[in-house]
Amino acid sequence: MNHSLVLYIATCIMQLIILTNITLLNGQWNGITMWLCTGIFMFSSAIFALSRLYKKSSNV
Repeated sequence: MNHSLVLYIATCIMQLIILTNITLLNGQWNGITMWLCTGIFMFSSAIFALSRLYKKSSNV
């Protein structure tokens, strides 16, 4: 799977979580929303870092 596609999907999921929290839940689950978005961000940052390391090691 393309790494940029993973990052794009992660961004879409984060936006859907925030939209759902604001519109359907009236902002009542802000803590859970922030934890979910932070987890998705950390996952996508790890994917990005690993892809950069892989790209560097394959160029050498």
